[in-house]
Amino acid sequence: MLKDGWVSIPNFQTRVLIGTASFVGILLLVGWISINEPSRMDVFTQQYHGRSIENGAVLFQNNCATCHGIDAKGTTNTAPALDNPMLFLKDNPAKVETATITDLKTQRDTLQGGIDVYNQNAQLLADATTQLKTATPGSDAATKLQTQITSLTSQLTSFDLAQQQKKIDDLSAQITSEQAKLDDLVNNQKWDPNRDTRLTEVKWGGTLDSYLQSTITSGRPVSAAYWPQPMPAWGQMAGGPLRPDEVGDLAAFIENFQDTAVTMSPKDVNQQYKLPSDGGSASASGVKTNASGKTVGLTADVKKLDQSGQLAGGDAALGAQKYSVLGCAGCHMLGVTGPITAGTFTRITTIRLKDPANAGKTAEEYIAESIIHPNAYIVPSYAPGVMIQDFGVKIDIKDLQDLIAYLETQK
Repeated sequence: MLKDGWVSIPNFQTRVLIGTASFVGILLLVGWISINEPSRMDVFTQQYHGRSIENGAVLFQNNCATCHGIDAKGTTNTAPALDNPMLFLKDNPAKVETATITDLKTQRDTLQGGIDVYNQNAQLLADATTQLKTATPGSDAATKLQTQITSLTSQLTSFDLAQQQKKIDDLSAQITSEQAKLDDLVNNQKWDPNRDTRLTEVKWGGTLDSYLQSTITSGRPVSAAYWPQPMPAWGQMAGGPLRPDEVGDLAAFIENFQDTAVTMSPKDVNQQYKLPSDGGSASASGVKTNASGKTVGLTADVKKLDQSGQLAGGDAALGAQKYSVLGCAGCHMLGVTGPITAGTFTRITTIRLKDPANAGKTAEEYIAESIIHPNAYIVPSYAPGVMIQDFGVKIDIKDLQDLIAYLETQK
């Protein structure tokens, strides 16, 4: 302490000690934060996800339960179950079991084929031995028979008939066991061995979350062909009432069924997914009609439709409406999983048609092919199988004309 009330300035050593202590303190604080930050973020993430699921539950009860059921197990002949193993499992266990049995039977048939050859060779050996007894010694016939006998004897000796039969018996036992499992899956648990699980069935190449959000956003208007009412578009970007965050919350709520859904079987749900039926048969023009005569799908070659003028004359305004109703806007308006809508026609005429893969195509043919046969040409940087694959049996020629007319306005 200086005289007259002045405070002394710490000496150099003291300042060094204070600085060192402060630095060490800061390092300890940073270390403590870095150690605890992951767990803190995990807790935050869990809380956020939990709130998202809670919000999704409210949205589900207010908007979806009427059709899909309060318990999300579906309503008979109205809408399918979402708390459903078909939605969450990668493979249909009955289909896997069927494939296993088929493989085992193939192995058994192959082994049995070996035994059949063995028995044929044994008979040939017996016949050759009998013929040799009556053949003239030293003759060409006798020599040929002896050569045949030697070869057949070698083949029969090297073949372990008992071991081969044991393998067949073991495979038969496995087949019986696997068949019992399949019978239980089909008869008791109600798995259909001819169906794929949902994402495989609709040929979805993305994640379950992207599928749910896309479907919620854009709806499934074409489901009117096999449900009493089509699923409407719920997302605001496709004309529905839900904000993107609400769509995400609803998807999170549905995804939360996974842990219980994978332990269930189809018998535990009230309504399974239905498969669309294109109905009727193709007419000479390549346009399908159902029993009532309504056009329901396109089967003709796109080039033939183009050359006959059937791709022209659409209504762009109606096409814009159908673009939204059919769910196209949900993926393309913002370039979510497909090229952005804006500038479509310009890109077609200045880029796509100049690709050698599209040589000779008109813009109308290119658009029609992209809708009806989406994997015929994949735009660079995009993956095949992402776009809905069966518009060709879900829309009619008028829909196609209107969609083409609308997309030709996107310059």
